[in-house]
Amino acid sequence: MNVSSISNWLGRLKARQVPAGSWADQRRNEALELIASAHDGDTWITLSHHDNGFVREVAVRALCAEQTPQALQALIERLNDWVPQVRELAKAGIQPYLTSAHVTSLLSALESVVALAARRRVDHAATLEQVCAVLQGAQARREVHLDFLTRQGKTARFLFARLLEADTEPATLLRDALAHRELTVRLAAVAACQALPAAQAVPLLVHALPHAAAKVRVCVLRALLPLLDDPQPLLRQVLLDASPAIRSLARWQAPRYGVDAAAVLAARLAGEMPTTKRDWLGVLGLGAELQVELPLAWWRAALQSRYPFVRFAAVHQAGEATAGELFGLLGDPSDKVFAATIVQLGKLPWATVNVEASAWLDRHWHECPAPRRLAVLHLLSGWQQVAYLLQRLDAEPVLQAGWLQEISGWCDRQYRIIDPATSPTARAVLVARLQGLATTGLVRAQQVARVIA
Repeated sequence: MNVSSISNWLGRLKARQVPAGSWADQRRNEALELIASAHDGDTWITLSHHDNGFVREVAVRALCAEQTPQALQALIERLNDWVPQVRELAKAGIQPYLTSAHVTSLLSALESVVALAARRRVDHAATLEQVCAVLQGAQARREVHLDFLTRQGKTARFLFARLLEADTEPATLLRDALAHRELTVRLAAVAACQALPAAQAVPLLVHALPHAAAKVRVCVLRALLPLLDDPQPLLRQVLLDASPAIRSLARWQAPRYGVDAAAVLAARLAGEMPTTKRDWLGVLGLGAELQVELPLAWWRAALQSRYPFVRFAAVHQAGEATAGELFGLLGDPSDKVFAATIVQLGKLPWATVNVEASAWLDRHWHECPAPRRLAVLHLLSGWQQVAYLLQRLDAEPVLQAGWLQEISGWCDRQYRIIDPATSPTARAVLVARLQGLATTGLVRAQQVARVIA
C-alpha cells in the first residue's frame, strides 16, 4: 500500500452522500489536498500522527498490513486516538502480534505499552491483559527476562512486575532484580523478598546487602534483621559501615537486639588500624556519631590517608588538636579538606589563631590560590586582617600595587567590624594608617570612610 492509495480511499469516501458543507466534507477535502501534496518519503508512521482523522485512519489501515515492530508501536499509540474508528482499527491491527512469535516486536514497543497502561482506561484493559499474557508465557520467559536486565525506568518496573506475577519460583528473578541497574527495581525486589519464607529470603538479602546502593541497603537491612535467628553479628558489622544511613539504622536497632554501639567501637579501636577507605569511614563515622574521640595515633594516621574522604572525615574529628596541627592541614590538595580545616580553625579563639594564621600567610601567600589565602586571612580578627596587610605593605614596597589592591578589597568587604581581640589604641593606629593612605590617594577615600564611619 503506497501514499497514492490514500487518495483513492478518500475519493470513495467523498462519493458518499453527506450534507453539503458539513464538517466531515471539509475534513475530507482537506485530507485530499494534503495527500495530493504528500511526498513518497512520507511514512505511514508519520501520517498516523497527523491532526486530520481521515489521514490517521488510512495510515492505520496501512500499518495493519506491515507487520513490523515500528508499525506495532504506532498502532499501540493509536489505541489512545480520539477518533473511535481509528482506535478500533488499531486494536484489530494489534491482534496478530499477540503471540509468542512476536515477543521481540512487543518488547521493542514496550515503552508505548507502558504509556498505554498509565492511562488506566477501561477500554485498554483487554488489550493490555493479552500483551501481558504473551510476555508471561513460558516460551517467551527467557527472552523477556534477558530484556528486563537491560531496561531502566518504567519499562524495567513493568517487566519485573509481570515476570514476578508469573514466576512460581522467583529466587533467580529476585537475585537478578536485587542487582538490577534500576534503583526502583531493586527496592521492589526487596519488598518482594519480604513475602518469601525466611529460608528463601535470607540468602537473597544477605547477598544483596554489601553490593547495593545505600538507599537499597537500608531497606535490605531493615528487612533482614527480623528474619535472622541471631542478628547481633550483622549489627556489629554494619555499625562500622561506611554509609551514614546504614549506621543510623544500625544504631537505632542495636538496643532492641542487645548490642552496645560504644562497645563495638571500643573493640574496633583496640584492634589494628583500618587499611581501606570503607573501614576508615566506618570507624570515623561511628566515632563522630557517638562523640568519641579517636586515639591521637589513629587520628593522625587518618589525616595521612590517600583518600580525600577519609581526611575530610578526620578533620571533623579534630577534637583537642592544636592550632599548629590544624594549620598543617591547610596544604591539603583537596578543597573539601581545606574548607573543613578552616571550619575547625574558626572555632578556636582569635588569641590562639591570630599568630598562627599570620605566620602561615607569611610562608604561603604568594604561591597559595587567592580563595585559599583569603579564607585564611578571614581567620584573623577583623582589624588584625588589615593590620596584617599593612605590615606586608611596609615589608614589601616593591609589591606596593598588589598590597594596596588587597587593602582596598578588604575595605570593600567590611560592613560591621566586631573585634574584641584588638585594643582601642591599636585600632586607632590602624584607622590613622588607612586615613593616611586615603589622603595620599593610594586608597579611595570612600572605601576608608565606610570602614571607620
